[in-house]
Amino acid sequence: MNFTFETQGANTYLVYQLTGVDELDTLSLGMITNNKINNLAPILFTQMDEQKYLKYNISSKTSVKEFFSGIVTKNRLLGVFSSILSALLAADEYMLNPSSIMLDLENLYVDVHSNSAMLICVPLLKLTETNIDLAAFFKGIIFGLQFDPAENPEYVTRLISYLNSSPIFSLEAFKKVIDDLQYGAGSQSQKKPHVAPQSVVQPIVQPPAQQIPIIIKPVVQPSGQPQQAGAPVVQTPPVVKNIPQPVVEQQGFSIPGAAPQQPQPIAQQTNIDEKKISMFGLLMNYSKENKALYNAQKQQKKQATANVATFTSQQPINKQVKPTKQQSVQTGFAIPGQSPVSISQPSAPVQQPVAPKVPVAAVPSQQPKPVQQQQPQPQPVQQPVYTSPSPQMNFGETSVLSGAVSGETSVLNSGATENFKQPFLMRRKNNEKIILDKPVFRIGKEKSYVDYFIGDNTAISRSHANVVSHGGEYFVVDTNSTNHVFVNGSMIQKNAELKISHGDTVKLANEEFEFKLY
Repeated sequence: MNFTFETQGANTYLVYQLTGVDELDTLSLGMITNNKINNLAPILFTQMDEQKYLKYNISSKTSVKEFFSGIVTKNRLLGVFSSILSALLAADEYMLNPSSIMLDLENLYVDVHSNSAMLICVPLLKLTETNIDLAAFFKGIIFGLQFDPAENPEYVTRLISYLNSSPIFSLEAFKKVIDDLQYGAGSQSQKKPHVAPQSVVQPIVQPPAQQIPIIIKPVVQPSGQPQQAGAPVVQTPPVVKNIPQPVVEQQGFSIPGAAPQQPQPIAQQTNIDEKKISMFGLLMNYSKENKALYNAQKQQKKQATANVATFTSQQPINKQVKPTKQQSVQTGFAIPGQSPVSISQPSAPVQQPVAPKVPVAAVPSQQPKPVQQQQPQPQPVQQPVYTSPSPQMNFGETSVLSGAVSGETSVLNSGATENFKQPFLMRRKNNEKIILDKPVFRIGKEKSYVDYFIGDNTAISRSHANVVSHGGEYFVVDTNSTNHVFVNGSMIQKNAELKISHGDTVKLANEEFEFKLY
């Protein structure tokens, strides 16, 4: 079928002119005209003399072929598929001939804001009955797309898996798959299994009740009798005070180098290790027992301090840091089994910043002979390791790769950029330079769809125009905009490519741009 485009004011119509062999299906025409069918374009039937026309309002909509020409996201693909399936299901309910619905991407139109497709139905009788393979139709769309690499492609795999696995294609089943991917309807089933809070609390409360006699049973009272199973737990604090008594009876040890201690001091020592009390704790909980415990703890601390002091006075503390070569030369060191070796520095003081640069690998040898061989080492130390370079030192000029004068930075392939052309649009409103860096460059006010967003002009449509490149030539296309596209003052035809040259003025509604190749 041959369609044309017609502009009436702000509206754009897709027009089909009936030929002499076409017979209008009045029943289907009445169904579409008198009912608002989901995702089917309304029909305006007009007749002038003997010419009959079917007109479809496609204002501010772009073809699916154009819509899928760039990077396709999940929302765009699922939105188009869902609306196509809705239109096909609605056509079946209104008893429309499936062969009268156009299922080619050039005659499917999309609202770029809602990602919803609108199908064209041509109600004619005696149409050639064609059995459309819908599974192949949807797979053909998927295999020809370029998907967004930032998204998880799992939804594409699921779509292809369903289309390949179902022997008989079902509109309802495929629509459910689309809805699950788009809205997550299948996730609602995960919210059903809930367990009542009471059933969870019961098993948690019972085990502590069974463990109570196990905890209390081994506790011994001061009288030496085991506590009854039904006795209250309140008696636990006095039992804790008498715990050291069985420890004294079962355990006993002597301190090495001293006379065997009596059991009572051992119990006190154990209590001191197990329970510590501070001055603040003694004042807050003063008792004879706490007082004795604090005094014993204090005496133990003094004894430990005295032992450390005695050991320190008997053993010389060597705070000598692992010497480097230079330090060995200056201070000297002792060799095991021999008298200390002392080596004096001849005259010049050692420069401390230079010492860390001397390798430390020779230090572990610690032998008299290597130490004597280290005496001539001051010569390398005197080298100006950290001194700043003299003004006469030359670290090199920038390399000259193209025979340019020495001292200047060379420019590589300076003549290669002269023939390079970077096309762009100059927005005359603010002199903004818009680089046309895509084969299909979209301009409009739908930020999620276009490549150049115009948000400060309400006269611009969501998808207003495209700049398309073919073999080094550039064309402008009016994508069914409301306020049209003009080139050098003349309005261009909708959905048709018009070649533009360097210096041409492209006007989108009331917004002017100048096209430049360089």
